[in-house]
Amino acid sequence: MISSRQTGHAAYLMGYFRSGPGQTHKVEQLHYAVSRDGRRWHELNGNKPVWKTTLGEGILRDPFIGKGRDGRWHMVFTIRPLGPAIGYAVSDDLIHWRGERLLPLMQEIPDTVNSWAPEFSMDSETGEYLVYWASSTGGDLSNSKHYSARTRDWISFSKTKLFFDPGFQTIDASLAEHEGNYYMAVKDESHVYEPLKFPHPPMNFLAVAEQPEGPYERVSDIQTPDYTEGPEFLWIESEQKWLLIYDYWAYGKFGVMESQDMLHWSGELDASRVRFPFRARHATVFPLGEAELRGLLDSYALQAHYRTPTYSPVRIAAWEEVGFLHDAFSMRSVTMQIRPNSGSGIQMLYDEGDAVNGLALRIREDCVEAAVRSNGTLLKLTSKPGLLAKSEWQEVSLVYDEGRLILSVNDVTVQEQASYVLVRSHDGPGGYGGRFGEDAFGDSDGHAAFDGAIRHVRIHSIPLA
Repeated sequence: MISSRQTGHAAYLMGYFRSGPGQTHKVEQLHYAVSRDGRRWHELNGNKPVWKTTLGEGILRDPFIGKGRDGRWHMVFTIRPLGPAIGYAVSDDLIHWRGERLLPLMQEIPDTVNSWAPEFSMDSETGEYLVYWASSTGGDLSNSKHYSARTRDWISFSKTKLFFDPGFQTIDASLAEHEGNYYMAVKDESHVYEPLKFPHPPMNFLAVAEQPEGPYERVSDIQTPDYTEGPEFLWIESEQKWLLIYDYWAYGKFGVMESQDMLHWSGELDASRVRFPFRARHATVFPLGEAELRGLLDSYALQAHYRTPTYSPVRIAAWEEVGFLHDAFSMRSVTMQIRPNSGSGIQMLYDEGDAVNGLALRIREDCVEAAVRSNGTLLKLTSKPGLLAKSEWQEVSLVYDEGRLILSVNDVTVQEQASYVLVRSHDGPGGYGGRFGEDAFGDSDGHAAFDGAIRHVRIHSIPLA
């Protein structure tokens, strides 16, 4: 946590590593996903790593990212081999990470076995960062407590001291400030090593203090469901609401609860209201500015950007079995600026695939229409007439979001749900400003060239809101 209630943001970033149920199929590097509401997250870079550490064995788990008072992004993370150190790196743009190094914060504590799931908070009064993490001392991992240290520059640190010890095993702490109090969500892992003494399954509970370093007292009757860990708070400014996001690590899924005051929490949100990247684990979540979001989208979700104004059909995909505009997809965004001379007849704006599997956008008799096909099943949307201004630049977008088709003309939107999720692969040519074969509407007669100019055609691999 840097400042839990940062304001003026309408987008959020998640950082995570990947594994399947019970720590299978591991990809232990930094991954990203973005969201507009903190509940539905869409993976960037095709759910592949965006950065790989060179520290230790090259393993990065449990990343935590926050923006510092220096305007830079700081990241701490769990490394391997286990021991007294955590990993650290810094970035100006969340894309290029540098200055990675080990922070051996437990080196003065004898018999340290591990240093897990580090996070940090900035003390607004002193300007210092409070770094905290879980470590076990002794011969194994059965003695985990939370420790902390302070720093101003990520080079010099105060002496490490005990941060939180409720008398049983805890890991995965996360802090948030609300109404002058500090709340900690933390995993009770006592059952894992002492199942007879602590028969209840592992879960996360809440504790509260008046100062960042405590002492913390447990808030009664508030906990996440059984077999959860990795809790993280996220403040949604537009709703004046907290989200608590947590990880069912053994089951390969996430859960979300909501609160306006940190004391009264909803039950877990229905699965239909949330979406998380496949095999995401132990996430860090935080708000983004629009410029920061655009930079990440351009780096990790933009498949193509055709900037130059054009006045006739432009083919961007040939006859091929696989590759760009041929592979199957469940998410796609196509945005463009158009300047039509007329709205008469049929004028193709975007053509991908065919009448079996495809995606298309066109003008027909002064309306804008969108079509998606999967195995021949058609879903078509039509805008209201009269939305297009002649001889003026305007915005048109087509979004496919795992079965939901969304058409927007100058911010006037229509949408509908398809009976399928995946649009299968297709081998036909495609492009913009005309038709290049049989289109997703089912037409194949002529080029149906657009009468006007098109520029800034962008194709993204995720649905843009």
